[in-house]
Amino acid sequence: MQRPMNDRGFSLVEILVVMVIMGLVVTAVYATFLSTQKQAYTQEAVIEVQQNLRGALDFLVRDIRMARFLIPPGENALVNAPIQMLIDANDNGIYDDNLDERPFLTLLSASSIHGYARVIGETTDGVIVAPGTIQQFSSGDTVRIFRPVDMVPVTDIYSVSGIAAGSTSEVLLSGYATGAVAIDDLLVRMPEGAVDDDFPLQIDYRLLPDSSSSDMNMNQLQRRVRDQDGNTIEDFELIAANISDITLSYRDGFGNTTSDLSKIVSVEITMTAQTDATKTGQSSFSGVKGRSLSTTVKIYNGVTL
Repeated sequence: MQRPMNDRGFSLVEILVVMVIMGLVVTAVYATFLSTQKQAYTQEAVIEVQQNLRGALDFLVRDIRMARFLIPPGENALVNAPIQMLIDANDNGIYDDNLDERPFLTLLSASSIHGYARVIGETTDGVIVAPGTIQQFSSGDTVRIFRPVDMVPVTDIYSVSGIAAGSTSEVLLSGYATGAVAIDDLLVRMPEGAVDDDFPLQIDYRLLPDSSSSDMNMNQLQRRVRDQDGNTIEDFELIAANISDITLSYRDGFGNTTSDLSKIVSVEITMTAQTDATKTGQSSFSGVKGRSLSTTVKIYNGVTL
């Protein structure tokens, strides 16, 4: 009796063909999965790089804008103005940890905090500031009062003891003595630890190798605040990591490139960063990726309220 055709099984050749096809499909799917996974891991590292770039550029821009803030005539906005913050001076492929190859960018300012308000009056316990500016101050802040006309401090340093109850503009100052303040003086925030003789302040930026990586392109942007005698008020703190280089160009009032510190009115910044080659260069990542940001910052040689 002859069996129906639909009762027949698969031949060995058919099974082998199916297995080969399935193997090819699984291989393609797995390769796609690995590629997608590598790109995802790398993208996470790229996002970190971009965030570091934005944060580092924001700090630099704010400090450069406020350079020479309330500084007396004759003082320049910049003390050191390097073209690059990484220079391979001896051409050995390594940026040695010295000022010849890792120069500082140094700015002068009356404050490193970027907080100030116009004084419109005083009380026995403190000063009254312009409406809408009191939110820049809180209990425990260190402050000083400057006279914009003379570009000099007119009081010692005070500690903010609080905001007057029910007031929207009275800043209470611990130990405040009345009589020295005039209308349109400026109440300026100072770094914690500043003392009466700390004027003006020096703000130093440097690139230092990231000790957590063997990739020489991994540098940390760090910031320090000192007085002009070289005493440290705020020691170096980390601003951003993954920075591979910072290039600076300085312009005068006519837009021409200049190296004369007394003529610099704007700074062009180009900052580059990249993913860590010891991580994204591994087989589980899709390679080293770099990013760059550029901007031009004008130095505010005074303040207009």
